[in-house]
Amino acid sequence: MTRPGDNRSCHRAPQLHAATGHVADHAATLAAARTPSEALAALAALDAACREAREWLAVDLVLIDGWSYADVGRALGTTRQAACKAYADAVNTRMRRSVVGRDDAVVVVPCGSAKLDRPAPAGLMYTGSYHRACRRAADRLGGRLVILSARYGLLDPDTVIEPYDLRMGQPGTVGVPTLRAQARRLGIDVAGSVTVLAGREYADAVSAVWPHAVRPLDGTRGMPEQMAVLAELARTPTTPVVTSPRFPASFMEGRAAA
Repeated sequence: MTRPGDNRSCHRAPQLHAATGHVADHAATLAAARTPSEALAALAALDAACREAREWLAVDLVLIDGWSYADVGRALGTTRQAACKAYADAVNTRMRRSVVGRDDAVVVVPCGSAKLDRPAPAGLMYTGSYHRACRRAADRLGGRLVILSARYGLLDPDTVIEPYDLRMGQPGTVGVPTLRAQARRLGIDVAGSVTVLAGREYADAVSAVWPHAVRPLDGTRGMPEQMAVLAELARTPTTPVVTSPRFPASFMEGRAAA
């Protein structure tokens, strides 16, 4: 039987780095707090991140490294029964998602600089022409729509957010560990088909979460070419999409077979 001291593969796994990095992001926010209210909010977020990271690692240790609930309980300083009660549902959910989730399709679109001036669902917040073009193409491709916000990370369209002024790559943008944690929280971390309709900085962040993500806008030179590719993707089913060197062959073949 595998014991915590017998198998160290998990300590080299990307999942460990993502979980600890997710906590570290919140710890950095706490360290940067300037007022008691900011510190209190950061502590609450850090506490939630620690709970999430504990579950993340416990599930991975059981499913990937073969730990028993007794092993998990021993590492946490508790009993097998307590560990089983705490993590059995999460383990079973992860197993089901690993089986059925690979057939799920996810389409990620970026946020935009033009926004409403009031809190609103993410699906309504962004008003610029580029974001709208991405949304039209995403609607044509089909699949679960997820919005990548430079401030908030991966969002369902119905998640209410505040307006902000931040672009991916600027100081204060969401980090990859947090994006990985959000993907797991949304139940899309094992998605088999992921398409990102965005420029390089946003697409790179998505690829860090899903290395197999398809990036139709790679190779475009500037906004006009990206808008042209998005317009092609948004054509109706009766209008064939013209094969272009800007489209990876695997992308076109995958869509033709869908």
